[in-house]
Parts: sequence; C-alpha cells; structure tokens
Amino acid sequence: MRVVWCVFFWSDKCSQLDYHIFGDVLEFYATYRKNKYMCPLVVFSGVNHHNQTIVFVAALISNENEDTYTWLLQQFLECMNGKAPQCVITDGHGAMKKAIESVFPGAYHRLCAWHLIRNATANLGNPTFTSEFKRCMFFDYEISEFQNRWEMMVSKLGLEDNQWVCDLYARRKMWATAHIRGHFFGGFRTTSRCEGLHSILGKFVHSRHNLRDFVEQFFRCISQMRSRECQTDLESMVGDLVLQSPLHALERSTANILTREIFFLFRPMLTKACSLKVRSCTLTPTCEIYTLSRWGNSWKEWQVSHYPSSSIFKCSYMRMESLGIPCDHVVAVLVHLDFTEIPNSLFLARWSKNARSRVRAFMDKGPFCWDSMVTC
Repeated sequence: MRVVWCVFFWSDKCSQLDYHIFGDVLEFYATYRKNKYMCPLVVFSGVNHHNQTIVFVAALISNENEDTYTWLLQQFLECMNGKAPQCVITDGHGAMKKAIESVFPGAYHRLCAWHLIRNATANLGNPTFTSEFKRCMFFDYEISEFQNRWEMMVSKLGLEDNQWVCDLYARRKMWATAHIRGHFFGGFRTTSRCEGLHSILGKFVHSRHNLRDFVEQFFRCISQMRSRECQTDLESMVGDLVLQSPLHALERSTANILTREIFFLFRPMLTKACSLKVRSCTLTPTCEIYTLSRWGNSWKEWQVSHYPSSSIFKCSYMRMESLGIPCDHVVAVLVHLDFTEIPNSLFLARWSKNARSRVRAFMDKGPFCWDSMVTC
C-alpha cells in the first residue's frame, strides 16, 4: 500500500510565471528543523536573468521516501501545467533520483559537486584522491582525457576494487564536466543556491513557528527576494557601463542585450578572444568550419561552425549549450568575420534584460494567490 504524507505544498502565480520563463533548470533540496513539527522543507528553485535564486514551489513533507518524492514531483508537474525541466540538480539522495527518473524521464540529472567532494572525503579520507577528483570533475577535459586521468589516479592510489569509487565512476555522466558538457545548467554546479536560500530563510522562520506562521514568514522571505530582483532590474537598465575590452563595438552591443550580472560573466570572453587565431577555414555546402588555437600554443585546437543563412555559431567547446553565452572561440570568429554586433542567436532569451516581457500581460491579469494542498 502506497502511503504519502505531505503537510503543505504551495506555489503562487508569480512563481509559476517564473517557472514559465526560467524553468529550464530545476534545483531541489531538503532541509530540516525549520518548523515546530520538524518536517523536512523541500524547496524547488532556479535562477533568473540576473543570476539570482528564485523559488518555484515549496513543500513540507513528513518523510523522504521514494513514494513521497514521486508524489511531490507529480504535483509540481501538475502545478506547472505539465512543463518538465530540462535539467535537475540534487544532492544525490537515492529517493530523489528514482523519483526524477520516474516523473522527469527526459531531464538530465546532475549531482551536487559539493556533496560529492564531502562524500569523497568521508568515504576515503585521502587528500590526494580528493584533489585529483576535483580536477576530473571540474576541468574541461575531453572524454578521452578524463578517462586517462581517472584510470591513472585509480591505479596510482590502488583503488581499482574500492566499491564506492567504482559506483562514483559509474555515475560519471552525472558529475564530470567532460560528460556534462553540452547540457544547459545555467552555471549550477552545487545545491549551494538552495542552501543559501535556507540560510536567508532562517532569518524569517524559527522552529517555534506553527504551519500557518511558517507559511506567512516564508512568503515574507520570498517577497523580499522579489523586491531585490526589481531593484536589480532598475540597476541593469539605468546607466552605461565603462567599456574595458579591446573590442568596444562587440562589448557595447552585448551590454545592451544582457543583464548586468550575465554581461559580467561574458565580458572576459572578449579579452580572451584576442589571444586566439583562426588557423584555417573549411567550406561545406551548409557551413564554414573555422579551426582556432591560441597564439604560441598551437597544439590545442577548437572548431567553430558558422551557418551564414541563419547566423548560427556552434563551437566544439559547447559553452553556449552549457551556459547560454558564447565562448571566446566564437567571439574570435566574429572578429575574424568583421562582426560589430553580437548575433541574437548567441544568447538565450532568459539572460536578456527583457526576459520577462513575454509574460507581463499575464502578470497584469490579477493578484497572486497562494495554492496549497494537504494529503495523507
């Protein structure tokens, strides 16, 4: 017999609209001791166009078994009109993993890097392994490079028969950059955003609060986060940034499109592009394939494909697919082709200053209302 107990599940209209725009990446994480009844709080969150954490749904549950998480994700899907996320990041909880596979079968599941490092330290207690493991996880290796480094590390440390290490390697497509590259995670690597949210929440809610007080205080916290976003919107729209890169025209056009925080993430690409050189160009019936390398370091190469008919660029580095902003290799090709503006195809609409313009009409239709559900 399947028994599920959820104390509260809630999401308001504003959160649902946020998910409509920014729901490509979903992070969820459970925390404890935030209410009088000691029920785990599960927060489903994402990232907005200012690279700020936003909350889509929150729920208080009585247990963390697979049935509860499956029910919770089903309610989430129903609340969001059937729209499933493209990618999900969690701390690796076994019940969460099975529920995601069941309810979001098409989503790419990434494991939190911080939890993996902590588990590596707890299970092995070997600083050398932890250091090398971080390299394997974060460095931008090709799959073959990752494979070689992993095998060398395991062999050197004599961990070929260690079950935890074998299980970790079996899940490499959930944590290694070499395998994750090309899947959009919006810059997420850890569940630290959720943990940061819980830290903020601690300023509003206390263990003495009953459920009603808890929900009220939680909404106060979310309201403050939304006010902060409005302030950031204003700061992003007002004033011109001082141009710093050698590529002023490209820098100016990008600053006009992207929010300030995302632009600051992109701007280093303009400077790094100046150290790249186009080595060759191969023409095909549909595209131009440029091979690039850095000045004085020709052994490392990247390929950028340009489709002139649609002004689309694709790089073997896959930064655009992973982060939604172009890499320095693509910028170098733009310079080579004498572009003075960044094509719109190189930026995701979710990072633009007018990311919310598509749904403002819906937001004006009525006041936000809380929707809560109780089940047993």
